[in-house]
Amino acid sequence: MEDNKYKELLDKAFSELPEVLYTKGRFEIPTVKGRLVKTRTQIDNFEEIAKEFSRENHHILKYVLREAGVRGELNARGELTLHSRFQPSALNKIIERYYNEYVECVHCRSPDTELVDQTVIKCKACGHQEKVKGL
Repeated sequence: MEDNKYKELLDKAFSELPEVLYTKGRFEIPTVKGRLVKTRTQIDNFEEIAKEFSRENHHILKYVLREAGVRGELNARGELTLHSRFQPSALNKIIERYYNEYVECVHCRSPDTELVDQTVIKCKACGHQEKVKGL
């Protein structure tokens, strides 16, 4: 095979690889940034957490409300208000459990996954698919 043809095929193969393979930085689970407002807890960066996880707001919202055992609502600015007082450490543990159950690939530990039909995690890095329990 000619060198030019080989290089052309190699360039084509690299262009078809997913961009995820090029990221080398270590993923860190975002920490909850919030405040207490009288008898309620407001998570100011809820929407950013959802974006970081590449998940729908309502899916994470359902999980957090179920795990916290309280009512809550999401406002137009992307802030979550919980109808109770919580320590940031307790909320961070809930977010970490969500990450472990619905974001991280169980096969390669990559955070680059997508949730298909709310029941299957598909990894963009290794292609592994894992069924998860629904909310």
